[in-house]
Amino acid sequence: MALLQNGALERRFLSFINTQQLFDQTDCILLTISGGLDSVVMAELFRSAGLRYGMAHVNFQLRATESDGDEIFVQKLAEQHGVRFHTIRLAAKQEAEARGISTQMAARQLRYAWFEQVADEFGYAGIATAHHQDDVLETILLNLVRGTGLTGLKGVPVRQGRIIRPLWFADRAQIETYAQDRGISWREDSSNSSDKYHRNRLRHQVVPVLKQINPNLLETLQTTVARLRSADGLVDALVRRSWHLLAEFRPEGIFLSIGQLLLLDEWEYQLSEWLKPYGFQYAQLEDILRAVRLDGFGQQFYSTTHQLIRDRDFLIIQIKQTASAQALVLEAMPADSLSISEQYELYFEFIPYSDGFQIPADANIACLDATRIQWPLTIRVWQNGDRFRPLGVKGNQTVGNFLTNRKATVAERQAAQVLVSDDRIAWLIGYRPDDHFRITDQTQTILKIERRLRGQPPAENR
Repeated sequence: MALLQNGALERRFLSFINTQQLFDQTDCILLTISGGLDSVVMAELFRSAGLRYGMAHVNFQLRATESDGDEIFVQKLAEQHGVRFHTIRLAAKQEAEARGISTQMAARQLRYAWFEQVADEFGYAGIATAHHQDDVLETILLNLVRGTGLTGLKGVPVRQGRIIRPLWFADRAQIETYAQDRGISWREDSSNSSDKYHRNRLRHQVVPVLKQINPNLLETLQTTVARLRSADGLVDALVRRSWHLLAEFRPEGIFLSIGQLLLLDEWEYQLSEWLKPYGFQYAQLEDILRAVRLDGFGQQFYSTTHQLIRDRDFLIIQIKQTASAQALVLEAMPADSLSISEQYELYFEFIPYSDGFQIPADANIACLDATRIQWPLTIRVWQNGDRFRPLGVKGNQTVGNFLTNRKATVAERQAAQVLVSDDRIAWLIGYRPDDHFRITDQTQTILKIERRLRGQPPAENR
């Protein structure tokens, strides 16, 4: 590869920042400096261009005195540049052991969280890392080995939220030549020479062979990545368009019609992309697709935050049921609205009975004989074995059978709640009161309870 002429890297550096609109000239950027070749050259490029910046260094204490030496080196570098220096010591190994993840992953998550914190506290407009074209290639190869889609084949993005990568255009050889030409010193991380890590093994054993096959590999890589980004943009637009057509947002969750889903081109891929933002992993996809194809009614799948239910005609995405669904006990009538779920509130009101009173024909409103109500009241999710006598129906029946007869979806069954008075169900909320609490000619006071979506006006105003 031809060496860059003196000053060429600076010109390409500024051109790349301007073309990609990474930041404004007046912005102050937080440079993440390890002390290694790439980050030190990044700092020198910022200095020579007269840009505003500060430096941040994380000491993970993984290489004893070598780690401490890196910290001292970066501190002196910041002093030489005359810029603010930020440093912290983080226990990545202990964090990894506590969470059951790799030390590398723990270190990455810890340092980026701290960089964001520093940027917020000191007003940095961006956080710059020193990733370059060799890093992009190694990341693509790692993703390819592990298994990936279009997104993984794009490698390291130029921008990711507040994270920017102003050396993305250059390769390691160009960066090293720049440093040698200017007599720039840096710290060598001893772990970089070890093939213990997958990335190092690719760097030392695989990439040199690929560069022998194609000496212009990194130049062609930029073209390939650009094409992959364009293709990914087209696919993403298609996936978002079909999502907006199919996704129906209801109080119980997001409903996806299975019939319409199966008519889509490459519906399996589209569904997998829809589920990603809700935390579902690729490893779960095979079982989810089987449940869709083979009528796996009632099957449920879980991410850390959500649950996916295979209902009769729909896939339903819900926030995972948690302990927040515990029973609520009301010692007296609430003076204000009462939140009973993520979506719903209850409103209580005492009304004097009169001959002209009309019971609203709205399942979200229950009108109960107040004299039959025994406080405290309990609101809870229904349980197997719960029985009541639905108003207007002869005989008792289980709540489960009532919901089945009403063709309630799995999501609706899970979310259904009951209002209990003296161990007796007074209202299957949103469905039917119990006949024992019905309004009669002897009723003097009515307890009116209305279930509303959060922010919804009263029924009479709708």
